[in-house]
Parts: sequence; C-alpha cells; structure tokens
Amino acid sequence: MKKLFIIPALLGLALTSCDSYLDLEPKSVLTPDNAYQTPSDWEKALYGAYGSLQEVFVGKYTITLGEFGTDEVIPFDMGWAAYSQLHYYTFSAGHEFLDNHYRVCYEGIKRCNGVLDMPAGAVSAETYNSIIMQARFLRGVYYFSLVKMYGGVPLWLKASIDKDNIMIPRATVDQVYEAIVDDLKAALGLPDTWTAPQDKGRVTGSAAKAMLARVYLQWGKHREALEYCNMLDGKFRLYDNLKDIFDPKNKNQEIENIFEIQFKHSGAWGLEGSLQANYWGPRGVGGPTAFGGWGGFGPTRYLYDSYDAKDKRRDAYFFTEFGGVVQDPPSTSKFFDSEYGNEIEDDNVNYIMIRYADVLLMKAEALNAMGDTSNDKYDAVNQIRRRAGLDDITASMNLSKEDFAGLVLEERLHELCCEHVRRDDLVRHGKLVEYMRDHAGVTLQPHHVLYPIPQAAMDANEAISENNPGY
Repeated sequence: MKKLFIIPALLGLALTSCDSYLDLEPKSVLTPDNAYQTPSDWEKALYGAYGSLQEVFVGKYTITLGEFGTDEVIPFDMGWAAYSQLHYYTFSAGHEFLDNHYRVCYEGIKRCNGVLDMPAGAVSAETYNSIIMQARFLRGVYYFSLVKMYGGVPLWLKASIDKDNIMIPRATVDQVYEAIVDDLKAALGLPDTWTAPQDKGRVTGSAAKAMLARVYLQWGKHREALEYCNMLDGKFRLYDNLKDIFDPKNKNQEIENIFEIQFKHSGAWGLEGSLQANYWGPRGVGGPTAFGGWGGFGPTRYLYDSYDAKDKRRDAYFFTEFGGVVQDPPSTSKFFDSEYGNEIEDDNVNYIMIRYADVLLMKAEALNAMGDTSNDKYDAVNQIRRRAGLDDITASMNLSKEDFAGLVLEERLHELCCEHVRRDDLVRHGKLVEYMRDHAGVTLQPHHVLYPIPQAAMDANEAISENNPGY
C-alpha cells in the first residue's frame, strides 16, 4: 500500500479536510527519510508543533470555549450570534468556533506526528530522545483539549498513513485518555528545568507531572492524580505577591508557574504577541478593539461579588476602574500587559497553562475524593487561602466530603478565574447545569457537558456516523 507522509510545516490543511488534496498528483514526495536531514530540520519541525499551542489555547476563537457558557465569564457583544450561542447553549454542530478548535487541535497533532515519525539518524541519540519526548507531551495536551470538549475522537497517531485508512471512527473516551497518559508519561524523562536561556519555555518533566495530575483528575482517577501532585512537592512555591504570577518580567521563572505558552511583543499585529490583553481588557477606555475599548468579554458580576471582602485576590485580579472609566462588571487584570499596554494583539504576556496553585487545589480535591482523613487536604487549600489573606479551613469545622468538594470548587473559581479551566471544573464536579441555572440564569440540558463534533469534521470523515447525544 502506497503511503504519503504529511509534512506539518508545509500543509495548512487539517486531517479532517485532507481527502481532497490526497487525490492530487504530487510533483515530488517528501518522506521521513528525505525531509529531515539536519538538526535544524528537526528543530523547525518541533517549533511548528509548539506553535500550535498558541492557536489551540489562545486563539481568537478557541480562547472562548473553556470560558463562555460558565458562571465566571460573559461576552459583552451578545449581538454577535457566535458569542450569544455559546453563552446560551443554542449552538449547533456548525458553530464556527467549534470547527476552528477541532481543526487547530488536529493541526497540532499532525505536526507532532510528523516529528515523531522522523528517523533518528540526523541527530544524536540524546537530542532525538529529547525531541520525541517534547512532541509526545504536546500531542497529549492537544488530544486532552479534544476529549474534554467532544468526548471520544479519532486517534491519529502516525504521520504516515494509508490513503484508504484516513477515515477512522471515534475512539472511546477511555481510549483517548489512555493515549494521552501514554504520551505525557513519555515526557517524564525531560529535565525539570532547562538551564540555557534559549531553551526556557520548552516542556519539562515537571510540566508532564502537572499535566498528568490534571488529566487523571478530569478522567476521575483521583489516586493517580494525587501521585503526580505529590511529585511536585518542594519543586515550586507560591509567589508572595499575587501580581507577580502574571507579570511579564517573571516569564519562565518556574517559581509558581510550571508551564507557559510563549508569546512576545513583536511590534506588529499578528506575529508573536498575545491577544489576551485585548480581549479580556478594560472596556470603554479608547483601546484598539471594538466595544469602545479592548474587552469583548470578561468576568461576570457574580464572580466578582462571590469574593470575600478581605480576599486580596479581588484587588489583585480585577480592575473596577481603569483610566478614569468605571468597569462594571469589573474586568480581569490577569492578562494586562504592564510593559506594552494596549498594543493591539501584540502583548508580551505568556499564557500560564498550569501553575502550582492549581496543583495544590487538585491535590486537595483528590485527597477529599479518596476520603483522606489527614490534614493534608486542609494544608493544600490553606496555602492558597493564606496568600489571599483568608482564614484557614480546619478539620474542626466538620465539613462533609461534599461540603469540602464545594469549597475546593469555589477556591478554584477565586484563584484560577479566567485561566480557561472553569468549564472543565464544573463538568468534572457535575455542576455545569446547576451553576448556569443558579448563577447565570441559563437553562442547559445534561448533554451540554459535551460540545458536538463539528459538522465539517463529520462531513469529511464518513467513519463518524453519529454525533454526541442531543446534537
């Protein structure tokens, strides 16, 4: 059977739309043996796999999917159907944001597979193993983004595929999670830190441990999640100053922030700068985007009002006023670029994919779910609360297992708000329908815990015969 090797750096099409171009007569054929001849070729391919992180997690469309339709974030332009449909859960399988997310995830996977299928001869064994481990971590996080959103999805694990086998059915949820865990475990051999300045921002062994904890927790495997949380004890610490977490001057310092998606101010729109500040930023202040200012969406009034009055995070994480303009509801200051201000879609702030505060709260959640009777779960939560200026939670309060789970969920809201994890948290705790009804006034159906497989993906892959229930 003749096979084609899909070169990620050269093709803009995702696997979900590749059937048409495979029917073309190729003028020349790139294969694993002739495409990567030098270490530089390897690095360029790996950089392409890293590059998809920006689109998958901080893209114009994808940034909304973990936040809209939750109690913590609201779009301010309900006149745009794409926004209002996500907020009110009136979307269909044809929604453009879902199609974009699905496509860029598989583009990232395709790029990773291109790296993983390359022959080892052009680089040393040490370099080869390092590149393979990094690519497997990246592939794991792309598949994790898919399985959380859509449930079971097709598993393409090779770049070189038979033309007749492009159409493959959805794997089960467990099969996808197993593939994710295998990939992330393969990255555990990476160094816990990179010493050379030019290597900062690469995947580390610590990042693999933190993501394994997150994946296992979302999968409902608490013992395994706790195991990887514990591996990070003593490796990181919380910043004393809450503002230091997001300060561009602290990029890649690996004090609290374990893994960051890289952005840098480039001096021009659409290059290597981030768009977070523009989309989350203060409104009505004469910024470069629509809505009279920067912000197209932001925190709900419910989120801000849910903080204790003495909680330091309320001042540290929000603007109630900016440039003389009252922000109501307050806008988040987490992504504000203190160096470059309102440069349009060109801020210098990395996206922190996972930080130690998250690990501590995952640890508390896992311990509670396992029925732990020690003080460890209280200690984990209290490290977060003490920094926020709040009183400790103690065993003497006699919280039930359910009460403590609710407390951790609230701490996650207050600590990790607007960091793209709220929908996952609500789904994991079985609270999405309830919280949207009670705190956002939006009625959901049970099937809304998953998004539909995008219609374009189903049309391109005849092996997917049915969508998720309810769609």
